[in-house]
Amino acid sequence: MKTEDLLSEIMKLSPELSSNYCVINGTLIELGKVEKMGCSEFGLQSELHMPLKLYRYYSNIEKDNNGQAVNHSQDALKTNTVFMNSPVEFDDAYDSEISLEYSEFERFRLIEYCRRCHIKANSNSSNQEIGNAFVQFLWKYYCEHKKLDGVFAEPPKSEIERLSNEEFCLRTIVEYCKNKDFGKAVSNVIQKEYGEQCDKLKNTFRIACFATTPYSQLMWASYADSHKGFCVEYTVQPNTKEYEKIYYNLFPVIYCKMRSDITQYIAENRDQMPDEEYLWNLYFHGALRKSIDWAYQNEWRLLLPYGIKDKDYNVEFFPITKVYLGNKMSAESRKEIISICKDKGIPYAGVTRNPTKFEMQDCEILCENCPRYQNQ
Repeated sequence: MKTEDLLSEIMKLSPELSSNYCVINGTLIELGKVEKMGCSEFGLQSELHMPLKLYRYYSNIEKDNNGQAVNHSQDALKTNTVFMNSPVEFDDAYDSEISLEYSEFERFRLIEYCRRCHIKANSNSSNQEIGNAFVQFLWKYYCEHKKLDGVFAEPPKSEIERLSNEEFCLRTIVEYCKNKDFGKAVSNVIQKEYGEQCDKLKNTFRIACFATTPYSQLMWASYADSHKGFCVEYTVQPNTKEYEKIYYNLFPVIYCKMRSDITQYIAENRDQMPDEEYLWNLYFHGALRKSIDWAYQNEWRLLLPYGIKDKDYNVEFFPITKVYLGNKMSAESRKEIISICKDKGIPYAGVTRNPTKFEMQDCEILCENCPRYQNQ
């Protein structure tokens, strides 16, 4: 079933039913089943249903890079690499965003700090009640010892948590010296933690996005400079050691109406070393979750954590097996891309409109023989 037909079917469902389903790789699936899969099962299903071909649209526009004109699109074609982008650069402002609700974050951080101080915090109590109990305990300890060192009685679970405890104590003292209000000091420290956590979530991983067709009019319009760019076809290599890392880090996007709230999970694990489960939660609830409005893209994503590649974040990808030239590409640009393809031994074809349908298709005329190409 085509993606547009799937969206039509979803719109026919009642609001409750449509909230219980998602679209993955062009298939309508119950969201609850997907959420129960976990990293291993979702990864296995991704491998089983991964397309044999993936496509990436390029604008073919020169950009200024420290005073020099650089065409990153052509560089990607020449080097067979893809750029791992930061989610903050995406056209969808909410793409890959994990929503942290401040009052909930504050609540679970207060409960966590109470646990470390051996203070019994009632989960049914309000933030203010939990905060008051915690601040009163800290203030009493500070008055007795003239410092906060040792206030956390619970042995830290990790070196990161131990350092986090020290940081919290130092920050609280600094804030208290500023305004002489212990309650305000604790509040300011948690607000800083919240801001840092939000920034950290945006900078945990990088993404490269791929389509499953070279004929999407919307993708040509949005990502290939209104049909003036080009589209690259990559052939997936599932059983090759050289591409193993790429293959096992490719996942389909989950298009749905519902957003997940993992504020408690983030707040409770803030001071622990990120493991596979933690990264998977960020992937599953952030990088791979997107509004149903974008389901037409039928996107697959390569996800890699920060810091594993060189600073330019260009990653070698599967072999390029074909290049599609945009229908409105200028003759000059067309000649440049064809020249690169010939040098690399890559097949290419022009893309044109279907004469009877609102669809794109391969042009039957070789680009060099096209009157538009020859007469410009």
